[in-house]
Amino acid sequence: MGGWGVQALAAGADHVTCLDASEFALDVAEENARINEAADRFTTMQGDAFDGCKMLLEEGEKFDVVILDPPAFIQKRKDIRNGEQAYRRMNQLAMRLVAKNGILVSASCSMHLQRDRLVDMIRSESRALDRQAQIFDQGHQGGDHPVHPAIPETDYLKSYFVRLLPV
Repeated sequence: MGGWGVQALAAGADHVTCLDASEFALDVAEENARINEAADRFTTMQGDAFDGCKMLLEEGEKFDVVILDPPAFIQKRKDIRNGEQAYRRMNQLAMRLVAKNGILVSASCSMHLQRDRLVDMIRSESRALDRQAQIFDQGHQGGDHPVHPAIPETDYLKSYFVRLLPV
């Protein structure tokens, strides 16, 4: 998560808050923010993303951009049902943190989560919150993670850039 946050700072974000379970990852992100002379615009929160998002919601926080880049919730095919529930829940929490006309970046590295399923989740969760989702860009894995045409699971990195508008 820190990589997204420090890049946002470098691109001109006024302030970035990174939430991650890994203290080490947050320490590295803080160091990168310091190296980029942006430490005064950078905040970290360590803990479970579900709990952290709930806490931010309880505090009335809203963000112009929320980047959701969780670890793979679906490690094996048997995890698809529970993993999809986790992605759905995480996207719903993240959308609730997005300010009016804000942007959600929803990413997944789960090879067993199909692109269309993530789009379905974004669509259904935005509707449940009376928001209109507009996907204006999408990301794929880079050349250092080649896709083998005969092995669909090798196309596992995906992200959607979504504008969330009021209905």
